[in-house]
Amino acid sequence: MNWCCLHFIRLPMEALSDADNAPEPWVITQGSRVMQCNRQATQLGIRAGMQTAAARAIATGLRERVHCPRRESVALEQLAAWASQFSPRISLQPPRALLLEIGGSLKYFGGLESMRQRIRHGLDQVSHQAWISIAPTPTAAWLLARQGDCTPVLKRQDLAHRLNAVPVTALELEPDRIEAIHGLGCHRIGDLHALPADSLARRLGRPLLATLQKAYGERPDPRVDWQAPTSFQAGIDIPTETTRRDLLRPGINHLLGALCGQLRRMEAGVMQLHCGLHHGDDPITWLTVGTNRPGRDPRRLASLLDQKLEASALPRGVTRLSIQVDEMHSLAPTGHDLLGDETGDGEAEAWHTLVENLGNRLGRERIQALMIHDEHRPEFAWRYAPPGEAADAPVPDTMARPAWLLAKPQRLTSQGGQPHYHGPLVIEQGPERIETGWWDGQDISRDYYQAVTPAGERLWVFRNRREPGHWYLHGLFS
Repeated sequence: MNWCCLHFIRLPMEALSDADNAPEPWVITQGSRVMQCNRQATQLGIRAGMQTAAARAIATGLRERVHCPRRESVALEQLAAWASQFSPRISLQPPRALLLEIGGSLKYFGGLESMRQRIRHGLDQVSHQAWISIAPTPTAAWLLARQGDCTPVLKRQDLAHRLNAVPVTALELEPDRIEAIHGLGCHRIGDLHALPADSLARRLGRPLLATLQKAYGERPDPRVDWQAPTSFQAGIDIPTETTRRDLLRPGINHLLGALCGQLRRMEAGVMQLHCGLHHGDDPITWLTVGTNRPGRDPRRLASLLDQKLEASALPRGVTRLSIQVDEMHSLAPTGHDLLGDETGDGEAEAWHTLVENLGNRLGRERIQALMIHDEHRPEFAWRYAPPGEAADAPVPDTMARPAWLLAKPQRLTSQGGQPHYHGPLVIEQGPERIETGWWDGQDISRDYYQAVTPAGERLWVFRNRREPGHWYLHGLFS
């Protein structure tokens, strides 16, 4: 097996939407010290580990948030949804790492280096930084990633050499445990691994011994697979309350990236999603967008949401963003035309885009398509339906139907039993008998024909069998 660890080195700050790129200095605090700071704070000389009071003295107007493990945990779950596009097997390594079993995915992505590039590109799109390490065991991949060692270890015989050089601080132990290990003269994992197992377990505990043995592949290292939910709900805090749309877009794109990653894993798409703009204790502003077919393109969904966002009046500043999807739809794999999809499918894509844009600007309830209905009477053989809805009846295998059906049949004159419309009509096809509707009191009994006028117009006419000699015009072909 090959395991890939994504260690999100700036997750506490990144969990605050676009705080890392905010123009104001931001810090995440833990106790009385700075845990992480954004780029602006770093430029001013603030560093992790600094006393918060000292940071305030350096930067007037310093923005602060107390470290929130729950917020970090939610962000890690969202990243698992995003990462599911790269592997069907993902496990969480709290508080800041994901483990992906990638052995079965390498061929699909064109090899290891191609897959790593895809992951890096995806991380850039969702505005996250991560150290990416690959090793034969999940624990080894995690330890190497925590150290920032991103050179892949592909052979088990090379694993010990690489692990031996990792500092013991990568084990993520309490400071007093690290101090005790240093007191034994052990500063690297290789030093610990060289100790007799019984002695190590007695002095430092069996859990630490088990961690080392799993890292070196000396004992099984089973992992619990993360299970993607069948619906989607995620949110992210905005570092500074704002009504500026450009400051909201990075957070929306981040959430859409997590959603679409989960959709790719599930081979699914969405036809409707809800984006919540939270205003503290005030009611949430909901932006709902829909598509006329299932999709999972984050750029398309972002474009639809952007249209809604620009048209929305915000009652006050936004403090949090959320995205909710209640239903996911199976999405069949699509192919492409051999010549580049320059004709039929391209036109269909443009048509779908137009319908979706109109629906989201005017309201989806105002955009209707005509759908064939399973009914023989022409007046009832169609219905309005949302664009993209599957037809509830096949195209009837009968005579052709006119594109223009009159709202009410028009009585025609006749001479010697021959119908007239701007002159005598020539019957070219028919009859097609339609006799039905007795159950609802609107029954008909008609013989339909295609007829041509002296000017060449093609009409759809019928003779009412209950009124012999009475002809009616019901539709026009041309």
